[in-house]
Parts: sequence; structure tokens; C-alpha cells
Amino acid sequence: MPHPRLRSPVLRAVLGGLALAAVMGVSRFAYTALLPSLQTALRLDDATGGLIASSNLAGYLVGVLWARRTPPGAPRRWLLRTGLALSVFTTGVVAALGGLWGWIAFRFAAGVASGLVFVLASALVLEGLPQGKEPLAGLHYGGVGLGMALSGALAAFVGPLGWQAPWVILAVLSAALALPLLLVGPPLVVAGKAQAAGPSSGDLSFGRLGIAYFLQGLGYIVSGTFAVRAVQQTPALADWAPWVWVATGLAAAPSAWLWAAVARRLGSRWALVAAFLLQATGMALPAVSSAAWGALVGALLFGGTFMGIVTMTLEAGRRLMPEAVARAVGSLTAVYGVGQVIGPMAAGWASRALGDPRPAVLAAAGAVAVGGLVLVGGRHPPAERGRARAAS
Repeated sequence: MPHPRLRSPVLRAVLGGLALAAVMGVSRFAYTALLPSLQTALRLDDATGGLIASSNLAGYLVGVLWARRTPPGAPRRWLLRTGLALSVFTTGVVAALGGLWGWIAFRFAAGVASGLVFVLASALVLEGLPQGKEPLAGLHYGGVGLGMALSGALAAFVGPLGWQAPWVILAVLSAALALPLLLVGPPLVVAGKAQAAGPSSGDLSFGRLGIAYFLQGLGYIVSGTFAVRAVQQTPALADWAPWVWVATGLAAAPSAWLWAAVARRLGSRWALVAAFLLQATGMALPAVSSAAWGALVGALLFGGTFMGIVTMTLEAGRRLMPEAVARAVGSLTAVYGVGQVIGPMAAGWASRALGDPRPAVLAAAGAVAVGGLVLVGGRHPPAERGRARAAS
């Protein structure tokens, strides 16, 4: 029988947030902060770096689909714990690898772990979220930003020790973050009843939401893979490259909560449109400006929107399919994952051909902007149509 305190939605959000910090912020996104040192030490070009990133994201997609098909109860509990343990192991073991295929294999396994934990931990937090407690989703997803900031700071401080030391330390950090949920264990059945209340979706369809989320995954992950590398390509900013990722993580940590508040005022559709367009701007800035302010503002806009987009999209999916939250989260995360697999490979090949990752980042920013425009189209909510007729 689960510990009675796990019936608390606050405790579930905290434990879920720490788990996401471990498997997403550290195990997954540390690769972005450490990619330049890996490329130097292992003599990897941008195309190879993108291939390794895509292997991780392909594994993530496998993990998402696996979690989506896992029935509630004991199977989910076992799989969530397995994913947490696998994430810690695969983070540390890469320090012993020097060959490309070993990196591809273990980064794929790390991606499987991330996908499993992301879907199952998110379902744990979102299922049975009582009315009025929706902001707790922001606390949960804020764990990703926390992990990103920690991994970026570690890259800045420990990077001079060589490419292997940071991965060993990251494994220890990942274990510490995952340990609370591993020890306490998720409940077999989430207490409470899910409520459909929340910000208006503006008559947003699940299909349109999925298309936009695919373009978001395709575009954002290019900056999520090559952001530090792109900043390092600008000589005046090279020393600041790891700190750009710290700024990204710090901006990401509260962003889910902040965007949830925006969505309550504007509705999900228009809050998502604003977030998509701001993110596209943030992605483009470091690629078009050599000024320090461009890199900093770009990092803040990128970090301040991408987890907000995740939170608002999955929350909109939860409201559209309240009877099957895990299925909704899994389906949206799957299309997001397909975009993420394609993005780094295409950007890596383009970067190798052009000798510079910045044009690929600009193209990715364009994809995110198109995703925002996809959300603009479609039907308007009945209330808005009524106001329009009254005004005419």
C-alpha cells in the first residue's frame, strides 16, 4: 500500500519534479552543455554530434510509446522505477566510452529511460489533479529547468578537468535527484478525480495541437542540442557558452508556472501562440547577433518558453481527453519525439555542410514560428463568435 502522504498532490509534484530534473535536465540536456568538449576530445563533427543526439531522442520516443501502452497500477510503478535507475546508470557509463557506437547505444538507452519517466511521472502528477491545483503542474515541469541549470553550471566549473569527469559527477547528481521517488515509490493508484476545469482551449482541436507540437519538437531541439555550440562559434562569447545554458535552465524552472498563469488569462490557444513566437525569437537572436545581450536574451526567451509550451500543451491534451490522461500525454509526446529525432540529424548535416551551426538554428526557429501560426487558424470559441456578432 502506498505511503499515505503520496495522496498529497503537492508531494507528487515535488517528487515528479525531482525525477524530471534527473532524467531530463541532467541525463538528457547535459549533452548540450558538454557537446563542445566532447567534440574536441572525441573529434566529433556537428553531423556526428547530431547523430548521437538523435539516437537519444529516438530512444526517448521508444520510451514514450512503451509508457503509453503500459496499463495502470503495478506495471507503471515498476517501469517508472526501472526508468529512473536506467537513467542514472546510462549517465555515468558514458564516461568509460570512447567509440561512436557505444555512445549511440547508451544515449539511446538513456533516451528510453527519459521517455518512460517523463510520461509516467507526468501522468502521476496530472491524473487526479484537483480543481484549483493546476499550478502544481508548473512545479512538476520546473524540475527540467533545475536540472538544466545544474548541468550547465557543472559544465562551466568541471569542464576543465576533461570530458569524462562531468559525466561521473552528473551520474551522482542524477542519483540524488531520483532517489526520493525511488525510495518512496509512486502510488499504485492515484487518489482523487481529475477535473476538466482550467484555461479555455479556444476550441483548439487535438489534431491541430499535435501538428504544432511536432513543429515545436522539430525546431526547439536544434537549439536544445546546438545552442552552446552555436554561442561558442562567436569568439567574443566563447567563454560564456556554458553560462548561456545555465541562464536557459534558470529561465525554464519557473516558466511552466508563469505560462500557466498567462493561459488562465488569455486561454490556451493564444498563450501557446505567444510562447511559440517568443521562443522562435529567442532561438534566432544568438545566431544573428554577436553581442552578449543577444545570447543572454535569447537564452532567457528560449528557456522561458519551452517548458511552458510543454506544460500548456499537455494540460490542453489532458482537458481534451480527461478520461485517458496517460494516452493523451503519450500521444502528444510521441509526435513531439518524432520531430526531435529528425531535428538534430538534419541540423547536424547542415552544420557540417556549411561549417557553422547557426543557419540550422535559424531554420529551426522558423519551424517553431510556423507551429505558432498553425495554432492561430481553426475555429474560434463560441463565446468569441458571439461577441463578434454583437459588435457587428
